[in-house]
Formats: sequence, structure tokens, C-alpha cells
Amino acid sequence: MAKILKTNCPFTLTEYRALIKLAKKRFPFVSYTDYNNYDKFVIWRHDVEYCTTEMNKLAEINTEEGIKSTFFVQLHCNYYNFWDKANVKIFKSWVEKGHDIGLHFDCGFHGENVFEKIEELIGYEKNILENALETKVQSFAYHNPVPEALRRQDNYAGLINAYNKDLFKSDVMYVSDSNGRWRERTIRDVLEDENIKKAQINTHDTWWVDDRIPQIEKLEKALRKAAEDMITFYKENAKIVVKDII
Repeated sequence: MAKILKTNCPFTLTEYRALIKLAKKRFPFVSYTDYNNYDKFVIWRHDVEYCTTEMNKLAEINTEEGIKSTFFVQLHCNYYNFWDKANVKIFKSWVEKGHDIGLHFDCGFHGENVFEKIEELIGYEKNILENALETKVQSFAYHNPVPEALRRQDNYAGLINAYNKDLFKSDVMYVSDSNGRWRERTIRDVLEDENIKKAQINTHDTWWVDDRIPQIEKLEKALRKAAEDMITFYKENAKIVVKDII
């Protein structure tokens, strides 16, 4: 039987909304293009990792709460197809609601020599993202960053690096829910700490569900639902569905 771990920040949609309300009391919400204009701020960021419909639940709460956030989208993802019509529609809806789209750049996809041509590759993917979603992309974040990537703190191809020297390992407190777990601090810890004046909050899709089930079951449930949707699409659109054994 799975254990319920004691935390001041459970992974529920109810808690997620409460965190935004708490953040609004303490910080102005800023983007990667204007944080330098503030002595106190929070950047609210999302890495789209597994399921776009699950991320859309967070996007809807953001919009309802009147905050602006940045969604980092992958072009090469093992879990969702960037070019899927439904996904493109979701991405564009975030732009229509006033949010920003950033590039979630996967160094591993490009192989061992990625850093020899990183400026060119980021610029190439930036152009694809901008043309496909008809919006300006102004920031990027590494996907599953290896140590070498985190040492590359420059801005590239005109895009602001979410891990640049201003925003990472600096006076800006960074906290992430990567892999659906907390490390040293939770988001609530950071937001309630009066000594913290600047923060970059990174939340991912799929982990935030009001059902109190193990994190891995949340992921399994979301991925099964996506697979079932694809099968349903096939059945509804195929001219012939062969149900015989041949």
C-alpha cells in the first residue's frame, strides 16, 4: 500500500490554486522579458512534459486567477506529439489567454555535439515554434538539463535562458516539482518565506490532481487516457475498422 507522505504542499489542484493566491499576495508576476525591472517578483513557469490536457487544467486556473505564466513546449517529446492538431489548438489557446510560449529545448535529442552548434539549433527550433503557433517566442529552458547544459548559462538565438546567471543559482529562489516530488523545499515553503524576494516557480503537468493517488498512478492514468483517445480517433475516422482475426 502506498504511503501518504506528510507535506505542507500536497499535489492537488486545490492546493495549486491556493499557491497562486498566496503568490499574488506577495509578488508581482513577471515574464522572462521584464524581470530586470523589478526588485521583487515571481516567474510562474510550466514545463510541458507528459500530457497537454493535464497541463491545460493548470492553464485554466492561471487564467481564472488572472496571472500570466510561461509554458515551455517540446518539439521532440516521447509522450505527446507537438504537431497533433488538438495539441496545437491547446498551445494556441494559451497564447490567446495572454500566456507566453517558450521553447523546451532537448539537448539529448541532438546528440553529443549539441553544444558545438547550440545557437543554431535553438534558433532553428525557435523559428518552428513561432511559425506553428503564430506567436513570438522569447525564452527557452533546457529539458532534463545535464550539468554541461547548466554551465551554458548564456542566452542564445535571441532567447532568454531560464537558467541564465540572473535566474539560476543566484538571489532568485528556484523551486520545481520535477518528477512529482519535493526536494529541499516546497513551493509553499518558498512563497511563505518573507526573506525571499525573487522566485522562479516551475510546475509540470499531470502531478496536480485532486484524487489522492500515488504520483506514478497519475502519470499512468493520463497516458492511458491519451492512448485511448488515439484509438477512439482511429475508430471514428477509419473508413473500415477490421474486427476479424486475419
